[in-house]
Amino acid sequence: MCEADAGSASAGEGSEMARRRAPVILIALAVAAVSFGALGPGAPVAVAAPLPLPATELPSPAVTSAASGRTDLFTRAASGSLTQYVRLGGGSWSRPISLGGALKSQPAAVSWSPGRIDVFARGTNDTLQHRWFTGGVWSAWESLGGVLTSAPAVSSWGSGRLDVVIRGGDNAAYHRSFASGQGWSAWTRLGGTITSSPTVTSWAVGRLDVFAVGGGNQIYHKWFTGSTWVGWERLGGAATSQPAAAAPGVGQLDVFVRSTDGAMWTKRYARGSGWSGWTSRGGGFSSGPGAMATGDDVRVVGRSPNTFVYESLRSSPTSPWSGWTQVDVYLPFRRLATWVDVFDYATLDPAVAVPDMKARGVKVLNLSTARFNGTTDFFDSVEAGQWLDLAHQNGIKVVGWYLPAYGDMARDVRRTLAIAQFVSPGGQRFDAVGVDIERLDEVTLAQLNTLAVSHLQQVRAQTSAMMVAIVPSPFGTDPGNRWAGFPWAGVGANSDVVIPMALWSFRLNSNGTPYSADQVYVWVLDQVQRAHSMSGRPISVEGGVDDPGTENTPITTDRVNRFVDAAIAGGALGASHYDYATTVVSLWPILARLNGL
Repeated sequence: MCEADAGSASAGEGSEMARRRAPVILIALAVAAVSFGALGPGAPVAVAAPLPLPATELPSPAVTSAASGRTDLFTRAASGSLTQYVRLGGGSWSRPISLGGALKSQPAAVSWSPGRIDVFARGTNDTLQHRWFTGGVWSAWESLGGVLTSAPAVSSWGSGRLDVVIRGGDNAAYHRSFASGQGWSAWTRLGGTITSSPTVTSWAVGRLDVFAVGGGNQIYHKWFTGSTWVGWERLGGAATSQPAAAAPGVGQLDVFVRSTDGAMWTKRYARGSGWSGWTSRGGGFSSGPGAMATGDDVRVVGRSPNTFVYESLRSSPTSPWSGWTQVDVYLPFRRLATWVDVFDYATLDPAVAVPDMKARGVKVLNLSTARFNGTTDFFDSVEAGQWLDLAHQNGIKVVGWYLPAYGDMARDVRRTLAIAQFVSPGGQRFDAVGVDIERLDEVTLAQLNTLAVSHLQQVRAQTSAMMVAIVPSPFGTDPGNRWAGFPWAGVGANSDVVIPMALWSFRLNSNGTPYSADQVYVWVLDQVQRAHSMSGRPISVEGGVDDPGTENTPITTDRVNRFVDAAIAGGALGASHYDYATTVVSLWPILARLNGL
C-alpha cells in the first residue's frame, strides 16, 4: 500500500509520507474510479484477486466499553458464532455469552454512548453483518451488504455516529458511515492495496484514522480531517497481523500489531511530536491485537497460543503499561480457597482476617451472604461490603454464596440475584455467585431434586455472572444414600463450576476405623472425577471439616497432604478446607500447595 492520494503532500501532523506510486495501483484506480457504493451494496469490485489475510486475524478479539469501568470483550467461537464476555467495574469476567451469527472474520466493536454497543463482522456470504445492544437487549443480526474480503473495522466519533472501514474485492479500503436520523451512507473507496483487515479510530468529531498492512508487511496510515481524506503514509513495522488502534485524546494515537517475533509492538503519535519508533510490548501471541481507549486509558488484547486472551492496560499517556493479564472466567475458583459463614460474622474481623488470609496464600474467599431462614436478603450487607473491599484490596477473589431451602422460590431467587447485583461502598462486586444445595428443611428430597435446577435456571436467566453449584458429594448421591437421585445433569447445565462437598473427615471404614491418608486420597480423587463426569463442569473441591466434635477421620497433616494430592491429580481448578475460622496454623502451608494448580 504505497499510494499517496492527490492533495496529500503533507499530513499536517509531522508525519512521513509515502511518495511512490505503483503502476498497478494506478491501473486499479482507473478501472474502479466509481465508488463501491455506486455499484450497489452487494456488487463486487473485481479488479484484483483478494490478497491473503494474515492467519493470525481470525482468532483476534475485539474490545470496547459500554459503561464507565466496564469492559466488553468479543471473540469468534470455533463454530463461527459471536461470543461476548463482560467485566463490570470492581468485578470479574462473566461467563461466555453466545450471540449467534455465522462469522467469517474476527469481530469489531464500538460503543457510542453508555449502554450502547455495535458489533460488526464479515458474514459467511462476505457481506457486512451488524448487531447492536441498547436498552439491555441485543438486536437480531442484520446484513448491510458490501463485498468484504477482510474483517470490518468500526469507530464512533460521537453518539449516533458509526464509521466502518473494510477491504473490498480489489484489495482497496472502503468506508461507510451511519448517522442517526440519516441512516447508512453509500460505500466510498479509500484506495490503497492492503494485505490485512483495516482498523479505524477517532480522536474527535470529524476525525478518522485508518491503519492497515500494505507492501513489505508494513503499517500504512490514512486519515480524514473532517472534509478531506489524506494519506497513505508509511509507518514501517514488520506486521504478521492486522493492526489495532486507539485514540486516548485529541491529537493522540496508539497503534498495535503482532510482529515476526510473536510479540505485540506499538507505535505512538502525539500532535506536536509526531510518531515514536516501534517498541515491543512483549508477550507471545497467535492472534493480532484489539484495542480501545476510554478516557486516558488504553487497553490492548490478544490471544495466545494457549487459547486464552490476555490484556494490558496503560492508564494515562505518561503511565507505564501493565503486564499481560489472562482473561480467565474461572479465576474466582482457582487454587486455594477458604470459607466464611454468616455465623462467623460476629467473631471474625475482616480487617484482621483478610490480611491473614493473604499471608496464608488464600486466593479465593467463599463468603456466605444469607440463608433461607434469615429475615433479609443479606445477613449483614455492611460487613459483606467490608469483606469484599478488603479481599479485593488484598488480591483475593470473592464468591458470594446463598443457602436456599426452596419453600419460597421467589425468596431464594431474589437473594441469589442480590449477590450478583451487590456493589460495596468501595465499588467492588462479587466475582461469582454460589448456591449451596444441601437443605431439606422446607421440601422433600424429590422436590429439591426438581427445584434446585429450576432455581439455577431462573437465576442464570437474569445474570451473566459466573455461577457455582455447591453440592453433595457423588458418594452422597449414590442410590441408597441421603441425596439419591440428585440432578447432576440439570445442575451442571445451569452452572459454570461445581464444588462437591467431599467431606472426607466424616468418612469411616466399614469396621469403624478412620480413613488412612491414602484412603483419603483415593476417596477424594474419586469424588472429583465423578463430580466432573456427572456434571460436565470444572470442579473446585471442598475437603475436610475441622470440627473435632463431628470428625470420624481426624484432621491430620498427612491426611490434608493427601487431600491436596487428590485435588491436583483430579485436575480440580482449586480446593478448600472448611473453614477459615477453624483451620489450624499448621495446615496452611500444606493447603498452599494448591496454588500450584
